[in-house]
Amino acid sequence: MGEVIISDANEFDLPQIYEIERTSFPTPYPEGLLRAYLFIAEGLYLVAREDGQIKGYCIGLIQYRHRGHVISIATKVDSRRKGIGSMLLNEMENRFQILGSKYSYLEVDYKNIDAISFYRKHGYIVVGLKRNYYGRNRHALIMIKPLPSTRVLES
Repeated sequence: MGEVIISDANEFDLPQIYEIERTSFPTPYPEGLLRAYLFIAEGLYLVAREDGQIKGYCIGLIQYRHRGHVISIATKVDSRRKGIGSMLLNEMENRFQILGSKYSYLEVDYKNIDAISFYRKHGYIVVGLKRNYYGRNRHALIMIKPLPSTRVLES
């Protein structure tokens, strides 16, 4: 096993990202949308590479200049529970902070206990429910995490 490196995604990564997406979610994003996010989420579309292979990815957006939104995060099935998701989420939160976000938020399937536990471990709290977010009777929990200010205080 080699070192896992977090870097910006590029177009050549899309086939591997789509395969991770397809095997991670019951209703995966279409490949075209994942491609569009390369342009929409500039600087906030991350991949975790190990030995040249994509092991996971994370997409984020800044909304209203102060809110970081984790659009999607997933790791390959055989790479789960190895810290890769944590590395991706931590780097995304760091980038949100640098860009002025006061908090990070995301939606997660209310039945996905593993994902909810993962986010709680990283300091996210449930603040609401979006009914039918993923389709009929497929609800999402809204989870947020305050981010520390990166503003330097003058003395």
